[in-house]
Amino acid sequence: MKVGFLSIDVKTVNEREARIAMFDNGHTADMFLTVTPENVDWAVTQMSAVCDLVVIEGNLAALYSAQEGKFPSSRDNFELDGKLYVVIEKVTDEYLWNTLVPMLAAKNKKSRFKSIVFKTYGKTEAELRAMLKDFIKANKKIKMGFFPEDDECEIHARYPMTMELSAIPDISMQINKIIYSCIYTYDRMSIAEVVAKMLTENGLKLKVAESFTGGAIARALTAVPGASAFFTEGLVTYSVGSKAKRLHVPMNVIAEHGAVSSDTVFGMAAGLLGSGDCDIAIATTGNAGPTTDGNGNVGLCYIAIGDAREVHIVKYTFGGDREQNIKSGVKKALFLLYEYLACYEAAQGDGDGE
Repeated sequence: MKVGFLSIDVKTVNEREARIAMFDNGHTADMFLTVTPENVDWAVTQMSAVCDLVVIEGNLAALYSAQEGKFPSSRDNFELDGKLYVVIEKVTDEYLWNTLVPMLAAKNKKSRFKSIVFKTYGKTEAELRAMLKDFIKANKKIKMGFFPEDDECEIHARYPMTMELSAIPDISMQINKIIYSCIYTYDRMSIAEVVAKMLTENGLKLKVAESFTGGAIARALTAVPGASAFFTEGLVTYSVGSKAKRLHVPMNVIAEHGAVSSDTVFGMAAGLLGSGDCDIAIATTGNAGPTTDGNGNVGLCYIAIGDAREVHIVKYTFGGDREQNIKSGVKKALFLLYEYLACYEAAQGDGDGE
């Protein structure tokens, strides 16, 4: 079924989540339009020509006025001229999964599907499609959905529920073998939720010091329930003075190498670790934009991550605007933390086997 989403005045629907919800259940989200009241009649006509189902949200008074009694205001879903319509004030993620999806399943009982989820980081959709090209060609019953967001891509391998259950693990293993290097989880957890779980399970404490990311790493981690189990402290050491005073980065280091440098970010991480009350430290410094202020190119970012034994420093240059650069910096830092924790767990496992 081809599904379209029409927003009048105000758009609530999350396009990416709608595409995922529709794909997982054997449908496609084909159109998204946001219009003003004077364009409602045109938009309904356009979407009805393309879609089997039109979901309408927002200014419903304008909808009923434009349709001149064609749409029954007493019903939130109905059929008209061979097309299905759903009318709701707000299309939230909860509504998508808990109301719309079950409603569509009830109307189409013959075709039911399930999906295997792979969340990846660091590869574009095009790169992932190229990696999985031969698998897709050889497995016609499996439909692959790619849902990119920033530097991540969520991959759904959809299969009919009529497929032999014994075949599913093999399918999952084949995909995993191809893209294993960039997978960070096999469900719909965020990278922040994944590293939070790993930190908690391993009993590790984390501190962060942020300049480039302005507290956004701490915000992402503390948004996860139970963060107090692993998160010790977050500092936004934005000025040169705060880096020196709060983290004990030597002023001569900053003067010689600059606030945006590998030496300074190393000093920031070392300052966190020197307190002795954390196992892992993350620090960021850089220039998110929109201007350089003499601190290197816009988008330049240094991230330090490590422990009392060793601190690793990586340098990136992001190409977005200020908001996007900060968001990318957070994702990079969290993925570096994931890699650190994966190595830590592997080392622990090797130790158990000795």
